[in-house]
Amino acid sequence: MVPVDIKKLTPALAEEYIHFFDTTPHDTGKDEHKCYCVTWRSDDSYEEAHWFSSREERKEHALKYVKNGSIQGYLAYHDDTVVGWCNANANCRHCIHYLQSFFPIEEPDENIKIQSIFCFVIAPDMQRKGIATQLVERVCKDAADDGFDFVEAYVNKNFTDTASDFRGPMELYKKCGFSVFAEQDDRAVMRKSLK
Repeated sequence: MVPVDIKKLTPALAEEYIHFFDTTPHDTGKDEHKCYCVTWRSDDSYEEAHWFSSREERKEHALKYVKNGSIQGYLAYHDDTVVGWCNANANCRHCIHYLQSFFPIEEPDENIKIQSIFCFVIAPDMQRKGIATQLVERVCKDAADDGFDFVEAYVNKNFTDTASDFRGPMELYKKCGFSVFAEQDDRAVMRKSLK
């Protein structure tokens, strides 16, 4: 396992966040497809827009969303360079509603606090070195400290590779103490109790 320094995303880290997405191949590997993780963000920002068609739009909005706290998560650093990202957001009911079309996600209960893990990007040369595991462990630690009841993740059971599946493999979550909470076809909701 490669040790990393994990930092919660703050407005002060916005430029480092953007630089990581600018320079890290992910998804299709095509520059015009860079996501900047603008889909998984807090609900208030969806009043402005849901989707941005160009890379430039996504980059511009990502910078704004990081600075105003709409995009939430953690950056992993190795030798002072960002090598990983995990989107973990508790205020994304719009995202959950969208995922309910594909995953067996319960309707929200205002008495239950759930921290959701939506995606990862790990630099290709740093994959399979325990960075995603360390990110998940940090999300769970902070969520427990912040009084959450559960951490959830939404995975494809037939995970094939990190380039095309940004949610992470089921085994990653099992290793971190999650279990299958609900299943539907080839998708599963993984949940870890924090209390």
